[in-house]
Amino acid sequence: MGKLDEVKNIVNEFWRHAGIIDFEIKTLEAAADGSLNIGIFIHDASLYIGEEGRNIRDFEMILRLVIKKQIGDISTIHLDINNYRELKNETLRELAKKAARRARFYKQPVALEAMTAYERRIIHTELAVHPDIKTESTGSGSNRRVVVKYIS
Repeated sequence: MGKLDEVKNIVNEFWRHAGIIDFEIKTLEAAADGSLNIGIFIHDASLYIGEEGRNIRDFEMILRLVIKKQIGDISTIHLDINNYRELKNETLRELAKKAARRARFYKQPVALEAMTAYERRIIHTELAVHPDIKTESTGSGSNRRVVVKYIS
């Protein structure tokens, strides 16, 4: 049995032990960096997604611990429920582009709302290809945010 098959079995058991029987694994793939992308579909998923995707992050952390204990060498797991994260990532990429346009137009720093480390990384990555734009994270704890700056 291959590693992905083992992970699939673990994921199935994880959700069944959580009392969720009406789900489907839509994606299970190993990324080039060694991380695993797991996408599942659950009917009536709002409870499992949680406010701002908080429950997804919690499930992801627990699932990572379970997989690591049973298989071992898993670096990172990216869990998505009903494409919530993919849609959120697209929204963040659009927000990054909009902030860059504003920073260029007004030639003033644009501070975005407080975000998780994962969300900030999406913003930084999206704008890294623009030589006239610089991003930096400021603040601390749950108030950490990205500031987008125009470089002339």
